[in-house]
Amino acid sequence: MLVGLAGCVLPMLPGTPLVFAGIYIYAWITGFTIISRNLIIIFLILTVISVVIEYISSSIGSKKFGASKLGFVGAFVGAVIGVFFAPWGLIIGPLAGALLGELIVGKKIKEAFRSGTGAVIGFFGGTFLKIVISFAMISFFTIRLLQH
Repeated sequence: MLVGLAGCVLPMLPGTPLVFAGIYIYAWITGFTIISRNLIIIFLILTVISVVIEYISSSIGSKKFGASKLGFVGAFVGAVIGVFFAPWGLIIGPLAGALLGELIVGKKIKEAFRSGTGAVIGFFGGTFLKIVISFAMISFFTIRLLQH
């Protein structure tokens, strides 16, 4: 679980899914007595939300900063490609994708850069939310352990 928490900020480690895997393995080994199946389902839903946030946060950030549809798509594609060039690709990918998309639709460099900046801000916001979700899952898991 701690490796998963670190994975929320370290590239190429699936942060929240690792946290979930640790909790699930513990629950399975203990026969779901301390961590129930219902709680596992809630943690699974939080994990899926975290993964979705990871991939769309840059796009949402660019959109909030005025990106066109192509800038929005560019930020998403840049984020996906950026994963393969971590750690800097995770920041540069969405920025470059949004910037390129905006320039293609004819926006001026200043407007295009604003959308790209939104993509980077969205990336950091998504990272923050992944950390919050992972920390909440670990905290709740720890509380359940201490109660038994």
